[in-house]
Amino acid sequence: MQRVWRTACAGPRTVEVESPSAGDEGSWVFLSAAFVCLCVIYVVAFQTVGQRASVASLGLLPYQTLFRDLPSPEQRALRAMQEGVAEAVAARDADGAWPSAAALAEQGIPPFATDPLDRAKLEWNEHRAPLAVDYLGVPHAGAGPLFLIAVREPEPGGSEQPVPGVIDEEHRALANGALVHVTFWKHAAGGPVPSELIADPALRGWTQIRVEQPSVSLEEP
Repeated sequence: MQRVWRTACAGPRTVEVESPSAGDEGSWVFLSAAFVCLCVIYVVAFQTVGQRASVASLGLLPYQTLFRDLPSPEQRALRAMQEGVAEAVAARDADGAWPSAAALAEQGIPPFATDPLDRAKLEWNEHRAPLAVDYLGVPHAGAGPLFLIAVREPEPGGSEQPVPGVIDEEHRALANGALVHVTFWKHAAGGPVPSELIADPALRGWTQIRVEQPSVSLEEP
């Protein structure tokens, strides 16, 4: 901004007059930009730390996932596997041995029986070892994840004793009072198809499916 001053003794003189608010405006712009940057950093840090704390609070191990985080077809598969385990336990109590996947399929028991709504068209078989059986569901033409029901019986004389009325999601009680360890697993599509019982699925790239965090015992969904 320029102003022209005239005096009686001299000719016209030009004087540069700076706006009194120019310096303040520059400071406010700088402070506003800094404030926005700090807010962005805070939000990102809060979300990152919050997510880590949330996972830690669930008590999940790196190879575990929750039922509620699965896509709908996999949730449906877990429900069917839980139903199938209940029938398998009943057969184990009645016959003293775990039934084959084929026998369960003949009785129309899910997930072993043919399901027209199952797009993956899982084919079930089993692998056995002393005190253990794996029920393995393999999708047709690799059209989805593999599923595994791992059943482990206790050593004779070393059974855990169930608390009356309390059975967590990883155990089933036999008629004789023994607790059988039962876990549910999935493996990404295209993974190798096991040809024998899997001693430790977690070490073979399988993901355990849990209904709730390990520290809480809840009913099946």
